[in-house]
Amino acid sequence: MKIEFYEPPMCCPTGLCGPTVDEKLVKLNENIEFLKKKYPGIEIQRYMITQQPLKFKENQSVYKLIQDKGKEALPITTFNGEVIKVGQYPSLEEMEKKIEESGRQV
Repeated sequence: MKIEFYEPPMCCPTGLCGPTVDEKLVKLNENIEFLKKKYPGIEIQRYMITQQPLKFKENQSVYKLIQDKGKEALPITTFNGEVIKVGQYPSLEEMEKKIEESGRQV
């Protein structure tokens, strides 16, 4: 299982720096840590467009969204390579639902 976040430019890899911290990024970081503990086999990656631009080209769906919508599409979240959320981060519940659905399909 793999969740990937394709993110806009930020001041640091987590976005949890600077004078004002975005609460959405704080929550995302908490959710990622929770998922890693609850699902030990899960792989979670975050890519910033300014730091890892080639990662955005590797996934055709992500690349097409960027071409069509530009930075408005960011962040984009994929689960096992499939786009599951565009323009905002998924909630913990949305990510867990995808994880549980994939477990039933195995």
